[in-house]
Amino acid sequence: AAWKVLKFVHNRADLNLVTSPQMKEELEANGIERVEVWRKGIDVDVFQPKYKDEETRNMLTDGHPEAPLLLYVGRLGQEKRLKDLREVLRANPTYRLAFVGKGPEREELEAYFKGTNT
Repeated sequence: AAWKVLKFVHNRADLNLVTSPQMKEELEANGIERVEVWRKGIDVDVFQPKYKDEETRNMLTDGHPEAPLLLYVGRLGQEKRLKDLREVLRANPTYRLAFVGKGPEREELEAYFKGTNT
């Protein structure tokens, strides 16, 4: 019954966007039309090692450019569960973590990660 409702609603749309080829295949197999994959990934022409910048890496690692760097780029919101990354830092004391972005949880994250390699 759920597919019947989904088909009715989605087939009224000019375009249905999904995030993977597998999801597109499933929707089309269940009769949903005009489905396209929306790749929200990284633009590999813009973001690639040839643009490596030592000054930026030094800043993001707080002066430890040789350390493994975990980098989050995006909106700083509670729904992203970014606080979960503190456990990763605890388990890997040589890692560095950097957040790049804005959002309602920025100040809380700064306080939460204070004293860590962030």
